[in-house]
Amino acid sequence: MMVGTQKPRQYEFSLGVVSVPDSPARRQLVRVAERIDFEFVRAWVAPYFSAIGRPSVDPVVMVKMMLLGYLFGIESDRALVGECADRLSFREFLGLNVSDPLPTHPCFTHWRQRLGPELFRELLHEIVRQIVAHGMVLSEARTIDATTVKAQADEHGPVLPVPAGEDDAAVRRHVEGVFADAVPEVPDDQPWMPVNLHDADARLQRKDGEPAEFGYQTSFCADPESGLITDATATPTERPSTMVDHLAHDPFPVSEVVADSRYDAGDSLADVQSRGVRTYVPKIDRDKPGQLSKDWFTYDPQADCYWCPAGHCLRYAGFNRHSQLHQYVARKTDCAVCALKPRCTQSQRRMVTRTVNEAARERTLRGGRRYQELMGRRRVNEHLNGLAKRDHGLRRARSLGLAAMRIQAAWTAIAINILKLVRWRPRRGPGAAFALCFARLLGALCAPHRRPPRQEPSEATPGGHRGRRLRLGRPDRLSITAGTAGLL
Repeated sequence: MMVGTQKPRQYEFSLGVVSVPDSPARRQLVRVAERIDFEFVRAWVAPYFSAIGRPSVDPVVMVKMMLLGYLFGIESDRALVGECADRLSFREFLGLNVSDPLPTHPCFTHWRQRLGPELFRELLHEIVRQIVAHGMVLSEARTIDATTVKAQADEHGPVLPVPAGEDDAAVRRHVEGVFADAVPEVPDDQPWMPVNLHDADARLQRKDGEPAEFGYQTSFCADPESGLITDATATPTERPSTMVDHLAHDPFPVSEVVADSRYDAGDSLADVQSRGVRTYVPKIDRDKPGQLSKDWFTYDPQADCYWCPAGHCLRYAGFNRHSQLHQYVARKTDCAVCALKPRCTQSQRRMVTRTVNEAARERTLRGGRRYQELMGRRRVNEHLNGLAKRDHGLRRARSLGLAAMRIQAAWTAIAINILKLVRWRPRRGPGAAFALCFARLLGALCAPHRRPPRQEPSEATPGGHRGRRLRLGRPDRLSITAGTAGLL
């Protein structure tokens, strides 16, 4: 199958007779067609098709139909085909006549499987580049957060126990062994986690106060200034390594990254800082209850030891391969005579652990004015997650598998960004701001100096309340301001 193209249509003989009624949806789609160019899609999908064979559906039509589904929250492919068949505004956006046939719903599944999630992720980056070309400015700061998306799998469905702590490849081999009639044995002394055979990529997740359910974690990397989503992906669970993945795929330079405390992992922070990016992440409290905090201990890199608040040295005792932690232990004689021991530890001696990349955690900024500012702006991710679930169908996965979830995450981000471009207006320049200030000053100078008369509201006064005076406006100030509106 080779790449197909849409033949030019004579709209004066088709759509010219049937006038497309004006509506908010049509005006929105007209602005999208004016500002976003989708012709580059033909060259992008060409390597995925053969040079000979039957022509496929026009790639631009397929991409635009997928976009319509996410712009208007149409979660089903069947429903999307029906809406495009009935709505003239959709056909006008697709460039189709009233009598032109539409792709069937299996075509969308075939195209998603053929193109893969990486192409749609790069499509998101290209849309961001076009939005920036229109004048929207991106900062060099990024905020990263994930949200839970329910998978098409039930916790009471066909569930298989899988050893806990395994990576995705090991889980996949375990599930494949089940389908090959070679069920791997799960030891009794080893913890296990449930995996739904209907969607083996999903993981059982639980929120506070809610029942556990199978789902994914959809992560957005957004600019806190403009609210644009520069990168999007999905993972079975929320992982700190997602922060590194976002920066590796971000199409623009990044100098600052802010995230929540779940991303306080030394290996991920070290990888991000190696790119010259400053990290702003809250610290995870790993101290045991009733134990003096590790922050009271000072690390000496020259002697490779920790100094406690009482001035005693905790020397290096070895490396724990299971927990991947370096251990530093104090002497029993030092702890026995220390006055801080009742507050420090309940054991005979105090032990402090240090991760392999503890230096990266120490370089992470956890306070200051810039930290507080970025932490406040990190709320933009909460807004984007809520917007994606409310208007763009991210409450539930549309298909099965991690690859389909990543495609859905990319399309959701594309729809949100395009709507931001449609509603975005360039900021006024300094000349317009000066004209606005001059108009307000002129109106204030020409207004009478005496106070305007007051009128007691009567029972027939709309919105009037007894005992409250109603001030009249100043028509002379309004007329002067309206007369100077041409300066704006």
